[in-house]
Amino acid sequence: MSLSKRYFSAFFISIFSGSGFLYGGGAIAQTNQPHDIVISGGRTIDPESGLDANRYIGINDGKITAVSETPIEGAIEIDATGLIVSPGFIDIHSHALNVPSTWMQAFDGVTTTLELERGAWPLDTAYANVATQGGLPLNYGYSVSWIDARMRTLGASFDKLVSPEASKKVLELIEQGIKEGAIGIGLLPGYVPETNREEYYEAAKLAAKYNVPTFTHVRGKFLDEPGHVIEGYGEVLAAAAATGAHMHICHLSSSATRLVPEASQMIRTAQQQGVRVTTETYPYGAGSTVISAPFLRPEALHRTGIESSSIVYLKTGERPATNDRLAEIQDNDPMGLSIIHYLDTDKPEDAVFVDQAITFPDGIIASDAMPFTINGQPFEDPTWPLPEDAITHPRSVGTFSRVLGYYVRERELLSLPDAIRRSTLLPAQLLETAAPQMRNKGRLQVGADADVVIFDPETIKDRATFENPRLPSVGVKHLLVNGEFVIREATLQQEARPGRPIRGEMRH
Repeated sequence: MSLSKRYFSAFFISIFSGSGFLYGGGAIAQTNQPHDIVISGGRTIDPESGLDANRYIGINDGKITAVSETPIEGAIEIDATGLIVSPGFIDIHSHALNVPSTWMQAFDGVTTTLELERGAWPLDTAYANVATQGGLPLNYGYSVSWIDARMRTLGASFDKLVSPEASKKVLELIEQGIKEGAIGIGLLPGYVPETNREEYYEAAKLAAKYNVPTFTHVRGKFLDEPGHVIEGYGEVLAAAAATGAHMHICHLSSSATRLVPEASQMIRTAQQQGVRVTTETYPYGAGSTVISAPFLRPEALHRTGIESSSIVYLKTGERPATNDRLAEIQDNDPMGLSIIHYLDTDKPEDAVFVDQAITFPDGIIASDAMPFTINGQPFEDPTWPLPEDAITHPRSVGTFSRVLGYYVRERELLSLPDAIRRSTLLPAQLLETAAPQMRNKGRLQVGADADVVIFDPETIKDRATFENPRLPSVGVKHLLVNGEFVIREATLQQEARPGRPIRGEMRH
């Protein structure tokens, strides 16, 4: 069944919807001057310089102005003894850019949250909507949305193969978005697999021309052909190799599922040959998307290794017992959100695939956060705590703290500095050619933005579950965004809106 333009567009609009710098590399600066804020004595980890030692951090006017081995003075002092002081986490994959969802992400250590897989169009409207609502607690930004450009250009044919002339008009809108400062290009061929392959390749050529990354939900995720996982990943790698574009593949674990080893090897081999490709994952075996996604149609389920009862219809919590019941829900509420249990991480034979995705060399941690909904409608009211009927996937709430608590502390599959690097520096470096602001993020150095998380490595932990996703993570003691507290003494500062737009320069 083809998704209707009206439902598809309404869902994604409502739900998925350059500064100079000077780094001191951990150097001491302005230590004899009072600071607005001083963070005292915490284990300071800067993933770029390799600093991992107790330091005193000075902050003035939203910037880090001192990284000192000796005590310094400040108007506000945070005692970070026994705590980790890290750059704030950068989530490059979120569909939940609203106040209540970003509050939850703040407790997960996130200071910058970006809509890059889906993206937005027009860009000015997306940024203006955030400003009109009074801003966000976290920094935010968007890629240019390929699927929105298709909707606007092609109408009801947005999910189909179209003529080269029509395809060219789509690409013109994409290029316009890049020129207007998009962070990259968001590409969703997995949701519209019958669209033009050449158009995807041409989008990659645009990314290479303007040196911005692309973010792809791969076209194929089946365990057989056509539409095999290998085919989906191969399309991305071929475009990267042929154009020189930086192609980023979203959610390795949920796109490749039981073929994570094969997909990982493809990516790794391509990287070793100089192809500009990166990937990300989240630490859960279940995904989440609209219930009528093509790969969730009854006739396709066996090809992804799941059954109708593997899918949870979030609006009611129902697990459809039969394919006929699943089809009925899809027909009645095609844009209803669902949770799809691809892999059962309680089973070692399934958990290994998530482990492999999490530990992929230089893989980025990203949440794929979904907005909270109530009765199927997005919940965006600045209400704390969130209402008891607000629901979402727990990845929207606990991704980064789960990595730190479970994969670092409990299982020791990642070191603490490596987990921080995957959550801070690597995403910043991915984006800094497209958005120069990102050169000031993901680091704890003199001149960097004061996006800082201070957490207890012994207690940080995710608490959100599939049954109750409203439980914020614990362990984050303080979170500063551009030098302003969003969390202070483990307490949410509900009036704080220090988030700033992340956007590329205007291009010609």
